[in-house]
Amino acid sequence: MTTRSRWTIFGAAALAANLLSSSAADAGCGCDKPPPPATSIRPAFASPGDVVSLFGSKVKVGFLYRVRFQGSNDTNVFTLGVLKRDLADGLLKPTIEVPTPAVGTGPTRVRVYDIFGKEIIDVDEDDFTVMEAPLKLNEDDQETVVSCFRAAVSGNNTVLIPIDITDIAEHMIFQGVADNYPLLFDADDIAIYNTQGFLMQLLGPQQAGIYAITDPGQPGSLALTYDRHEFLSYLTEHAHVGGLGLDLGDPRWHLDGTYHVDHDRLVIAIKGEIEGYGPPAAGRTQSFTLRITTALAEDGDGQATTRTIQFSNRCNAPGTTPISEDIDDDDE
Repeated sequence: MTTRSRWTIFGAAALAANLLSSSAADAGCGCDKPPPPATSIRPAFASPGDVVSLFGSKVKVGFLYRVRFQGSNDTNVFTLGVLKRDLADGLLKPTIEVPTPAVGTGPTRVRVYDIFGKEIIDVDEDDFTVMEAPLKLNEDDQETVVSCFRAAVSGNNTVLIPIDITDIAEHMIFQGVADNYPLLFDADDIAIYNTQGFLMQLLGPQQAGIYAITDPGQPGSLALTYDRHEFLSYLTEHAHVGGLGLDLGDPRWHLDGTYHVDHDRLVIAIKGEIEGYGPPAAGRTQSFTLRITTALAEDGDGQATTRTIQFSNRCNAPGTTPISEDIDDDDE
């Protein structure tokens, strides 16, 4: 185990300078990702408000359906079947698209009924997880401290942390650590997805130059540091080059007919273990403080700021900003 100490924005930047190489930081870019798997619900996770797509042989365009999300707060959503291109294979097919309601965090069963009340799709709770609202990060030298955070844990014991980096295009170093939540993991325990369901990044020997896993000290988790290259060139290409502008009729696709991969809204999936306990139980984690450090790799001025967010309204830390409200009565 390494020496226990508190990591800061400067520690993240120093680690990046020593371990991370810009030549290896091209991993994870572009729209040449493998398509999401052809499952009955996609993606396999969503925050409230995120649209999910449901597929089945009995779905018909223009027919009315009732979609039941069975969480801690069961909710029915009514919608019509539509004809959409499927990201999995590019084919037009009848699809049910519906925004995810706030039914509570964790594995959620989803059932679809036709107008006669007959069930036509049944998604097991192990195949779909409702997450917390995404954490929006800024393009700045900053430590974001999220108090009373509780992450979703999927049916296969994977901790899911959604983040929104829409405002970040410069070369940035990220570091995340959980205080009072001793989650241990290796590189092969981590996958980065986007909220469309695309697998954006796996960490392994070929990506050794863009990440580091360190031990900042008990009683928290291990720390993950990640080097994300600049995305200004990518954004310019998509706006002006070779038909890669977005199709206004369906912004999941480019004008040249290829699919568009969203690099802004991501999900960090960690299939680790709680020290001394084992895999985290499906549902929600205990409350902990999540610290995410962002450091501009090239143009930062070294003037780090701290932003504190109160994630749960049941926490009363002074001077914090609530961004999400716990649903369950057993919250701390």
